Amino acid sequence: MEQKFLVVTVCCVCLVLSLDGAASAKGVFSKQNRESVDLKTEASGVPSNVDLKTEVSGVPSNVDLKTEASGVPSNVDLKTEVSGVPSNVDLKTEVSGVPSNVDLKTEVSGVPSNVELKTEASGVPSNVDLKTETSGVPSNVDLKTETSGVPSNFNHPGKAEQTDPMVAYLQRKQKLEGWKNITCDLCVFIVEEVHDMIERATAVETIVKEVIRICILFKIEDQRVCNMIVPQYQEEGLYVINNLILEPAEACGIILGDKCSTPYFPGQMWNISLPNTPKPAPKPPTPPQPQSPTLRFLHLTDIHIDLKYAPGSAVPCGEPLCCRVDDNTTLDNHDGSAKYHKSQTSSAGKYGDYRNCDIPMTSITSLFSQLSAIQDQFDYVIMTGDIPAHDVWSQTKTEQVSHVITLGKLFNQYLPTKPFYASVGNHESTPCNSFPPPGIPGQDMGWLYGALADSWGKWLPQDALDTVLSCGVFSVSPYPDFRIISVNNIYCYKLNWWLLLNSTDPCNVMQWLIQELQSAEDKGEKVHILMHIPPGQTDCMKGWSYNFYTIVNRYENTIVNQFYGHSHQDWYQMFYDNVTFQRPLGFGFVAPSVTTYSYNNPIYRIYTMDGDYPGSSYAVLDYTSFYLNITDANLKGYPTWQLEYSAKQAYNMTGLYARDWDGLIQRMEKDDSLFQKFYGYYRNLYPVSPCQGTCKTDMLCDIIDGRSYDPDLCKKHISGV
Repeated sequence: MEQKFLVVTVCCVCLVLSLDGAASAKGVFSKQNRESVDLKTEASGVPSNVDLKTEVSGVPSNVDLKTEASGVPSNVDLKTEVSGVPSNVDLKTEVSGVPSNVDLKTEVSGVPSNVELKTEASGVPSNVDLKTETSGVPSNVDLKTETSGVPSNFNHPGKAEQTDPMVAYLQRKQKLEGWKNITCDLCVFIVEEVHDMIERATAVETIVKEVIRICILFKIEDQRVCNMIVPQYQEEGLYVINNLILEPAEACGIILGDKCSTPYFPGQMWNISLPNTPKPAPKPPTPPQPQSPTLRFLHLTDIHIDLKYAPGSAVPCGEPLCCRVDDNTTLDNHDGSAKYHKSQTSSAGKYGDYRNCDIPMTSITSLFSQLSAIQDQFDYVIMTGDIPAHDVWSQTKTEQVSHVITLGKLFNQYLPTKPFYASVGNHESTPCNSFPPPGIPGQDMGWLYGALADSWGKWLPQDALDTVLSCGVFSVSPYPDFRIISVNNIYCYKLNWWLLLNSTDPCNVMQWLIQELQSAEDKGEKVHILMHIPPGQTDCMKGWSYNFYTIVNRYENTIVNQFYGHSHQDWYQMFYDNVTFQRPLGFGFVAPSVTTYSYNNPIYRIYTMDGDYPGSSYAVLDYTSFYLNITDANLKGYPTWQLEYSAKQAYNMTGLYARDWDGLIQRMEKDDSLFQKFYGYYRNLYPVSPCQGTCKTDMLCDIIDGRSYDPDLCKKHISGV
């Protein structure tokens, strides 16, 4: 889901990233980053890097008019006055430094009123087809360029229907520099464009409208989503960026990765303080005796209940989340055109839809009825985050809390005697991903943490509830010599913009975790860790991920299992010793989602673990996954939850320890049929093409990389990387 909203988030960030330049003299945006087109004007209203000193021709000396057949760019009027300035450039400016013939007074669309965009209701030029592919480039923009460096079918901005300043700027920049990376270039352009508005002392309300207009213009999302998601992030972004120094490319690098730019964070890498207690010698795990007692527990994750799911609604709907009562069911593209032809759509089923739809209450009720019927098969429940649906542009705090309450009621109704332990997910908050650490003025997570404490409180002691209320974490001991620690690692999530201010152990969660693990080690307890985001994914910031890797190394005898969610897929992530990076010492289960979003069958999982007896390892011995085939349920009119697979049997494993999972990597590298079986389960049994070549290598590397942004880890285990 985060990738779907990537460019939308860029627009939101562009809105607020630029405000720092106007609010202070920090000089966030350097001239070096904008030397191709510097729109900062002097008293004359002329860009400072445009030399108007002319030669005999009357053309500015720094303007290269070397062109194609015509010899002259079609949008350049070379008829000049005495000044040597083209007569179609009005340099008379107001105090703002804006040419007087540029009317910045905008309508609802946010478009200058004297710019004829030949528009329909959407405010988008009718001859500009902004339908984009994966690259984010309008489908009618051919990036294959001629000698001039201009896309061959990209109309010159001098034409009336192409006078939008956004489009014109992109053309000029492309001609001067070429497209390095279209998504990155667009991101940097938006940041610079909005910053220019700030330099002209444009009101924040106008800037918000402009970012909304950009969102609509480039069809990042439809008009409704654009109008709602930009204001959603405004407050957070304003505060963060007004306290942050970043170059435009760095800002975009945060969102798009180092293909755009490697962001510089003074505090990106940091070190936690470990106790002086020496690390005990590693003790390889040993299987329990055959007749030893066992415990079983249920794992649910990424439920994403959609309380507005509407069977029969048209899919696709042209928005990031479909199958809803408030979808634009007429499929109107806000300009009179259809988003999709009727032949391209079908109706959402009663029990769900594989496309961009979350799970309806009919399937959730079916799930809990199933769990109630088999509740003698598990002793307690864990849940690793993400309760609400993916409608992140329209969520309110009241709605988020209602989702937490809804899930709590389901447990109380169907599983009232089963202890329930959970971790918080990034979708629990609104704005989505927003988890400000304590101490930020005007920000308080009490509204969410209070709701979670109420929901989880039945099974937690008061000291655990106190830490839930402060940072969304807890530690509890449900059995002798066994501890469950719930870690809020949304404090490592790169889309949690508050971390751009300070990513050093937000809320002191890492230091708290160390204290809990040291206490467990001193008492001889074994620990299961619950958290939402797999810490080796690049979603998790480097400093946090590296420190967590260090903690797992230090407490390898104490941490016996870890459980994650977030990805919606079925896989695992490895930890190796941090000296040779060869000895497997830990791993985490990445459990599949309950939601169908996107192209998944709903799944729940039951683990069998070493049981409650003196000397128990409390380690997971096996697990079994069960799934709901959405296609069958919709066709038959009733749901049937059925066995998917058992790990030991499916992968021919003698145990489920770190060494066994490391061995599976080695076997899958050599045995492609085994890997394809694993990949089928990874995709939650949704029919997909085989994963081969780079796809396979990347998948194996994802499993190995328990430490984010470490390109060398995989090279130590997979040949040819």
